[in-house]
Amino acid sequence: MLKRLRRGFEGWGHYLLALLCAGVILLSAAWTREQRAGEISGRQALSDQSQRLSQVTPPPEEKDYGRPAEGKLLRGYSDAPVFFPASRMWRVHPAADFEAVAGDRVYAMLAGMVVSCEEGCVRLDHGDGLETLYRGLKQIDVSPDQTVRKGAVLGRAGGRVPYEGAGHICVTLLENGVPRPMDWPESTIK
Repeated sequence: MLKRLRRGFEGWGHYLLALLCAGVILLSAAWTREQRAGEISGRQALSDQSQRLSQVTPPPEEKDYGRPAEGKLLRGYSDAPVFFPASRMWRVHPAADFEAVAGDRVYAMLAGMVVSCEEGCVRLDHGDGLETLYRGLKQIDVSPDQTVRKGAVLGRAGGRVPYEGAGHICVTLLENGVPRPMDWPESTIK
């Protein structure tokens, strides 16, 4: 039986080897085509998403922001690490800090709905993927699902901002969940 198989392979072996090579070539061609199609559809999806995001909402700097506190702007948005003496750490600062002593009022920069209020922090949803986050409050005067107008009092300053300490409030602008810098008008900076 073994001899018969060996003789058959000797006669037909080169055909089997050629068939095996052709199969490997076809499989790798199909795999390569699928990979390229995936890359192209991935690039197209990213392009479509980028286009939709650019049409969804105007850039944050085109909004008319109100003042979040009476105090002056202490520190602006920074992608580069800055030193925080309270925690003795270098960290990026994707927010803006405004001088505020305990008891100072903290105001909504834009009209919106209160999403959450906890641990000295208030988050407002302004629609179109735009949110603001206010940290450093000691007293909170709003509640979740409450609608507030621009300039409404959210609470009172005096709490600690994580890593930063007290003596100010920290305001973060989020666009589709990503922190964004804000251009503050001269009236905001004292």
